[in-house]
Amino acid sequence: MFPVFVQAQRRPQVNHEVKLEGAVNFRDLGGYVTTEFRRIKTGRIYRSAELSQLTDADMEELKRRKIYTVVDFRGKEEVENAPDRLLPGSDYLLLPAGNFTIPDLASYAKEFKSGKELMLAFYSDISFLKEKYQPFFRKLLALPDTSALVFHSTTGKDRTGIAAALFLYSMEIPMETILSDYVSTNIYRKDENEKIIDSLVKEQGMDDEMARQIMEANPAYLQATFNAIIRKYGTVDAFFYLGLGLGEEARYVLREKFLQ
Repeated sequence: MFPVFVQAQRRPQVNHEVKLEGAVNFRDLGGYVTTEFRRIKTGRIYRSAELSQLTDADMEELKRRKIYTVVDFRGKEEVENAPDRLLPGSDYLLLPAGNFTIPDLASYAKEFKSGKELMLAFYSDISFLKEKYQPFFRKLLALPDTSALVFHSTTGKDRTGIAAALFLYSMEIPMETILSDYVSTNIYRKDENEKIIDSLVKEQGMDDEMARQIMEANPAYLQATFNAIIRKYGTVDAFFYLGLGLGEEARYVLREKFLQ
């Protein structure tokens, strides 16, 4: 099993944040160093929260960064309520499998003793991983070298967090770094999380501590996904081959595409 990295509130040494007016938790995954001391290229792969409130200035920033491929991990209802704002000619892919939304939390949370227990149950459920993330990796493999891709969900924490972790693992980034990237959401979403927590408590009657545990990017949550993968497949590498259909050749192509 992988060790849990617990320094959840420390900002990464390399600042990956892209500051936008209408989106939070928007980050460039470039710059991370692999176990072989190669580095992920900057300006190719981004992760984010929802993109429905992007301003004209934000759209110019996306255009400057050539972000013309968008992978959306939200459910269909989330998309209908807050559709992404896209650059003209963008390649958009919706992958709603394993849907888990904020409006469902109050009723769903009643089945659990704590927010941590709820989130561990969600992250341990890997039944949807192939349907959700295999098309994501295919899109990465097909991404033109002249453009960039952003993947996101509503908060950019859970569904996006798993996607980022799997991508970074495929790049042979150390697990400590993968977990550090995941928990840095606590920094980048601090203000927005407080608004959601306040809404969950005041409007849905949820216990404050439970709401905070749900909104936290706790390294134990992401660890639960990797642990579940290992229990089912034996190793994470076996999961890439058997679960996602990505053998060593495909992963080699990915690394050569996104590493320098």
